[in-house]
Amino acid sequence: MHVRSQTRSPIRDRTDARQESDPATGGSAGGGRIEHMTDAAQRWVVLDLGETLVDETENWGRWADHLAVPRLTFFAALGAVIAARRPHTDVFELFRPGFRLEEEAPRKAAAGLPWGFSQDDLYLDALPALRDLRAAGFRLAVMANQPAEAMAFLRTLPVDRVATSAGWGVAKPDPAFFARVASEVGTAPEHIAYVGDRVDNDVLPARGAGMLAVHLRRGPWGVIHADWPEAAQAHVRLTSLGAITVALEGWP
Repeated sequence: MHVRSQTRSPIRDRTDARQESDPATGGSAGGGRIEHMTDAAQRWVVLDLGETLVDETENWGRWADHLAVPRLTFFAALGAVIAARRPHTDVFELFRPGFRLEEEAPRKAAAGLPWGFSQDDLYLDALPALRDLRAAGFRLAVMANQPAEAMAFLRTLPVDRVATSAGWGVAKPDPAFFARVASEVGTAPEHIAYVGDRVDNDVLPARGAGMLAVHLRRGPWGVIHADWPEAAQAHVRLTSLGAITVALEGWP
């Protein structure tokens, strides 16, 4: 199956089979060209959070501030770590050898520099894209590698279900994370589209799980990963969430 990126296909006939669900549980999403939709074939779009819906500049900037490193220097180092295909947490070691995230994160928060999001961090296309997807008949979820503290913000989003890796005890790219996505929304992987900025954490494992893999080229990971050969594994490649509803026309 191939869905062309940012191309228009004929408008599909569909009925809305959305059901009420607890936004605090978890989920995923997908969409398709169908004549009749049943509960067994609900279309879900599941989105990552960081650099997909929200700009993480301020969060990473607060880490630079905590480490007393100029933000530009810190951001450049982070990009170098990403380009080298190293874990992004290696950036801390560059400035503080022996750095331990589990110890330093509470100190940073206590200093008034917490990891967290607000409505101001949302990309300008985020909420309009969610509204467009909803109007097109998709059910929506945000399920991401995030600490438990992110749940308060996630619950403010206009989606059906939300979840964090911390809450589940499993993180991307572990296949168990994507199996949990499918289990939480109660539909087959082929009816789920997973949208994210990372090829390693989002595109490849989502595709491996049988989902529609959507790569969003923005943020440091999205831009750098877009040049990886593996980026071609994405079923859909976008530069803006504003194009996602049209890109998903004709799927599954």
